[in-house]
Amino acid sequence: MTKSRKLAYLALLGNTLIWGLAIPIVKRGFADGLTPTQFLLARYLIATAVSLPIFFTLPKKSRRQVLKLKTLLTIVALEILGTVLALWLLYEGVARTTAIEATLIAITWPIFVIIGGVIFLKEREETHEILGLGLALIGTIILVIRPALIVKNGGSIVGNLLIVGQNISIAAYYLLAKRLYRRLNKWAVTHLSFWVGLAGFTAIMLISGSSPINQITSLLDPFSFWPLFAALYMGLAGSILGLTLYLIGQDKIEASEAAIFTYLQPIFAIPLAIILLQESLSLFELVGAGIIALGVFIVERRPRTSRKST
Repeated sequence: MTKSRKLAYLALLGNTLIWGLAIPIVKRGFADGLTPTQFLLARYLIATAVSLPIFFTLPKKSRRQVLKLKTLLTIVALEILGTVLALWLLYEGVARTTAIEATLIAITWPIFVIIGGVIFLKEREETHEILGLGLALIGTIILVIRPALIVKNGGSIVGNLLIVGQNISIAAYYLLAKRLYRRLNKWAVTHLSFWVGLAGFTAIMLISGSSPINQITSLLDPFSFWPLFAALYMGLAGSILGLTLYLIGQDKIEASEAAIFTYLQPIFAIPLAIILLQESLSLFELVGAGIIALGVFIVERRPRTSRKST
């Protein structure tokens, strides 16, 4: 194994840890009165404040490229889809369902990207890949409908469907970004996404009739630890450090291999949800997660080098 590949694995493992812990931590903040839009606004305010000076350390050519009017408008439109809409759907879903179910459903977004590639990009899939995708979807459906079958374990079909909506938004974002961001500096686009997120969640807050300033200052209540910690954790660790580690890892190995690390997030999320939120795994969740894992294994059991567009 080369040093470059080892570095990629370490970076992606660090990213998996950070993002794996995210949903239980944010869910704990919701339990203490934090709202999804308030959290997202605070998160992106923190991320933008840290991001701004970093952006100006990037090569001048890369900065000028993304700030050209046509390119900037493209980035804004795509990041509204991949940042504002996707994260709003995710955390509105998290607020309504359990952290365990939210994590298990949210990690299936790479499957939706593959399905989108088949439908819209006419990418060819081998028989074993189609079988794996079908199993992963069945497992996801089991998780989504589980609250209707076992009410006592918490969860919400509406919350779960919102997270599926996030997966669809993320899939559309990645399929479009694959073509539209091809020649752009990923680091520059990432930092611009923070600014789009801040503007987008500020707009949502204003439309809802709330004061962004009041919502942010209310997080400074010394008797309210978890709401502020959730915003700080995701603003610094989740946005700045987590995305940096993800970009480093994805840059050094194949995208399909990097995506596998996404499926490891429950290893960190489930124990924390049990400890922090007193949640528990139901039989349906175990079955659904097991079917998803089997489907992912079948899809990813060998590199998809033979996949071609027609």
